[in-house]
Amino acid sequence: MTIEIQGVAPRPRERKLPPGPRGVPLVGVLPQMVRDPAGFCTRTMLEFNDLVRLNIGFASIYLVTMPEHVRHVLVDHDENYWKGTLFNRARFLFGQGLVLNEGQSWRRQRRLMQPAFAHRRVASLVPIIAEVVEQRLATWEAACAAGRPLDVGKEMMFLTLRIIAKTMFSLSISDSELDRMARAFNTALEHMTLRMFTFFLPEWAPLKGKRACREAVATLEEITYRIIRERRQSGQEPDDLLTMLLAARDEDGQGMTDLEIRDEVMTTLFGGYEATADALSWSWYLLEQNPEADARMRGEVAAATGGRTPVFEELTQLAYTSQVAEESMRLFPPFWFWTRTAYNDDEIGGHLVPGKSLILLCPYATHRHPAFWEEPEAFRPERFAGERPNRPREAYFPFGSGQRMCIGRHLAMLEMQLILAMVSQRYRPRLAPGRSVIPKAGTSLRAKDGLWMIPERA
Repeated sequence: MTIEIQGVAPRPRERKLPPGPRGVPLVGVLPQMVRDPAGFCTRTMLEFNDLVRLNIGFASIYLVTMPEHVRHVLVDHDENYWKGTLFNRARFLFGQGLVLNEGQSWRRQRRLMQPAFAHRRVASLVPIIAEVVEQRLATWEAACAAGRPLDVGKEMMFLTLRIIAKTMFSLSISDSELDRMARAFNTALEHMTLRMFTFFLPEWAPLKGKRACREAVATLEEITYRIIRERRQSGQEPDDLLTMLLAARDEDGQGMTDLEIRDEVMTTLFGGYEATADALSWSWYLLEQNPEADARMRGEVAAATGGRTPVFEELTQLAYTSQVAEESMRLFPPFWFWTRTAYNDDEIGGHLVPGKSLILLCPYATHRHPAFWEEPEAFRPERFAGERPNRPREAYFPFGSGQRMCIGRHLAMLEMQLILAMVSQRYRPRLAPGRSVIPKAGTSLRAKDGLWMIPERA
């Protein structure tokens, strides 16, 4: 109870900064974060079970892992949080695309692009995706016959990049052009990871790989601007995202510039292949490590399809296959972290979060909280069968949450189901002898030295 003394205003309730690990002098916990960022976030979550303040010497980062705190930032008070300074380090690649844009401009972009990812249209893409998958799987025959390992991570990237190019931009890209794009994206993303992890350095800092990154972005822009130019000149208007972008008009009747379209094409190509490919790669690894789950998924696929190439109606019957994809993204969320920056002072869980603070959300850690996930390190796809009333919505957020949830999540899930089904009909990927699998937490979560597996006959 507050007692008011006449003439003296009551003191406001004092808000304290959240707790955090001690770290070492000058640099705090920065060395631990650099060594093993995803593991460090998980251990810190388990130790404090709260909002955590991470001292990195020259600044503080606020680690958000509790589902109610995730919801506070991404849903209930999202107007106070923007993508912020860390995401700005990716602007050289994505410009003002949907991932980085803010405010009214972002809302306009989202409304414009939403029809391309609507459920009905996504369902119509199944035959196109299946054709692409069929063509790629035919190239695995030689490796299968010779018992030669393939880097499944690269194979899935090659596959999903071609799918997004075909479904969103109606592009039939040659293998050499696709390989050129994939290598350029990989170079740019490696440099983007370095830029993000050294966000405290000025933009002009001479980071390793800067020149190679500029050349990679130039390659991607050359391909992207050529796609835009050829579509404008052709006069064709296929039912795809590129047609929607070219036809878009603002209130004054002005269309999008080539630069604006470039940003959206680059963002969509990246978002449409990177996360999906990583999730599929980890799915094959986890299934190989868990034979019972692998057998159950294959049995479901065989019963639903009879060995035929799946159609959309059959995909809706593959509940366990979908659960395999979801459980894979729980253990290895492709984007293992999200960041925001607070506009103004806020209170999260009774703790003060000062304005301009950097917020680090970590699905990798949240997905391992034992209060919401029994045996959190175990691969158990059946976790996602039916409703779990004791599990908050934000205990699982591989696609984000709130109004900025990934626009392509339905396409990604359908794509993963279809690819898991079609590969399992023909092959059983086995981990290559002598190859270790070590997760590497960069801007996404991949296997450090690739995921080498032999495609044995199913």
